Amino acid sequence: MPKWLEQAAKNDLEILEDGQCQLCGSDTLHGITECVSTAGKITHKISQEKGIQHMTIFLCVDAHALQHTLIHGRWNNHFHLARLHLILHDQIQWNYDLTNVLNEVLDAYKTLHPDERIIDPDEIHRSTITVIDVDASHDEDEYIALVWQWAEQVYTSFADSHPIAQRLADLFRDRCAESVSSQIVNQEAS
Repeated sequence: MPKWLEQAAKNDLEILEDGQCQLCGSDTLHGITECVSTAGKITHKISQEKGIQHMTIFLCVDAHALQHTLIHGRWNNHFHLARLHLILHDQIQWNYDLTNVLNEVLDAYKTLHPDERIIDPDEIHRSTITVIDVDASHDEDEYIALVWQWAEQVYTSFADSHPIAQRLADLFRDRCAESVSSQIVNQEAS
């Protein structure tokens, strides 16, 4: 059984196999299953190098995960919201090394906030762009622009949880600053 189905079961989510996706409202024929399948291939619409350069790899994963919080672990949702904040609002040029730093920050954070939850937007305020829309893009430029619009809409829809994202972003920047200071001290000591 795929992990997302296990997580859905933990959250008492009955998976509907026909019609629109019950979580993001995307226009699918086979619900969440089709959404997840499309998300699995969406980052390959452009090369990995361009996906990292334009950060579409990260934005697609974050936007889709947040539109489907009930098929992901609770702390996973914190991670994706914080990363969207860091990319969209703090304009961090993301890379895979920074993912490790954010994971370390989140590991420390969750011990101090064990009951904290990301608040899902109600249906009226959720993003109107979905993975199905992004998949329908016709060329690289349209794809990149649509991914950024999608990520911005999803982030905006989680307005009630922006203070959480801000706290995690602040801790992330502090951790990065500590790391740079440590590297400078080590270089001077050499």
